Amino acid sequence: MARNPRVKCPVCKDTYAGVPTRRTGMVSVHDHKRTPRALVLCEGSMVHVPISDAIGWQDELPEPGAESAAPMVELTLF
Repeated sequence: MARNPRVKCPVCKDTYAGVPTRRTGMVSVHDHKRTPRALVLCEGSMVHVPISDAIGWQDELPEPGAESAAPMVELTLF
């Protein structure tokens, strides 16, 4: 049975399972609570973090239809 990689939570620094994401080389920290019986999740739950032994990482792609803030360059042909 395949196991999820173990990663450190960026907030509480404990080690938890990394849940696969759609980004290459990245996982999200599994949901975990601040204290064992609390109802409030840690702020680091479901944050995307890089896998330590990954060869490469993929940046998050923009949503389809989102307008870019950079102006387009106009070409003039002579």
